Amino acid sequence: MKFLSCLGFLLLSIAPAFANAHLLKSSPANGARVHAPARILLTFSEALEPAFSGALLLDQDGRNWTADPVKVDGPLLRLRPNQLLSPGVYTVSWHSVGHEGHRLDGRIQFTVRP
Repeated sequence: MKFLSCLGFLLLSIAPAFANAHLLKSSPANGARVHAPARILLTFSEALEPAFSGALLLDQDGRNWTADPVKVDGPLLRLRPNQLLSPGVYTVSWHSVGHEGHRLDGRIQFTVRP
């Protein structure tokens, strides 16, 4: 019984080492229909490594609408469009690297209403 308790404690104590910086939520949310947002906010499960994490805002033709700089602050990644978004479908293509050094990639899409 003592062995199992020690093993359980060991597994719980090293669990964060296996974590990755997963996307928890976004604003606008994936699949949302919104008015043109002034900024886009991605929230991750842990603090990001700013030098290795980022995102692009792309329209349906693949054009980049991202204003510089993309800001990383702990688990938050913020980006702004470089101008008012026209109606249409937009994709945020992101990549995250947490403290463990593993890179994750993903996308969210939202639609700007007229």
